[in-house]
Amino acid sequence: MENRIILGIDNSLDYLSIILSDGERVIEERHIKGRKSPSEIIAVRVLDTLGNNGYSIDDIKLIIVTLGPGSFTGIRVGLSFCKGLSLGRDIPLIGVPTLDVLAASFVFMDGYYIFPVIDAKKGEVFSALYYMRDRNMHRFTDYLSKKPEDAVKDIKTPCLCLGSGVEICMPYIADIKDSKEILIIRDGFRKVTGEALIREGLKKGQPPKGSIIEAIYGRRSEAEIKFNIEAI
Repeated sequence: MENRIILGIDNSLDYLSIILSDGERVIEERHIKGRKSPSEIIAVRVLDTLGNNGYSIDDIKLIIVTLGPGSFTGIRVGLSFCKGLSLGRDIPLIGVPTLDVLAASFVFMDGYYIFPVIDAKKGEVFSALYYMRDRNMHRFTDYLSKKPEDAVKDIKTPCLCLGSGVEICMPYIADIKDSKEILIIRDGFRKVTGEALIREGLKKGQPPKGSIIEAIYGRRSEAEIKFNIEAI
């Protein structure tokens, strides 16, 4: 059976994550954080990951990329690279919300709410609330940027909280009435897991040909606010 080589990319969080898989089986997963910006290294690192496993660009059958919310610049870099590669090589492209991927790592927690939070800087977090039932994930809220004291109002129990925004939410989580039913992962999840990204992308499926895959920024950028423009 012919390999179905999939390239996964996330650049919305603290790391540039590059995942290579054969169907749902992850072959290699890299999380890169260095002095050079992802825009300078993403193409080279993708080629290196492919070559390290005996593949080339021509072997890629599908690209899966996170859409955000997260780093405004990071999202644009990752999505632009994937769109260019998809268009230039006629490779199907699937976009997946970053918060969905973070929550999907806990799809096995039947009966639990999952609350991934990303540090959005400026005293805010990006968040969404999910509920796990029969290994299926149901999202209850939009992907929004909120003050941590407002974001935690979305929490329902029993709940697991995780992500880079957990620390700034902690003082307000403690004030929730049923806080004893809230589990917190303090460390980790500043990057997506390759397995979750590939699985969620395949589950989502390819959009109709010609449809536009748009980033999820969660709020307006500083440039949009300053110059009263809309990002595209």
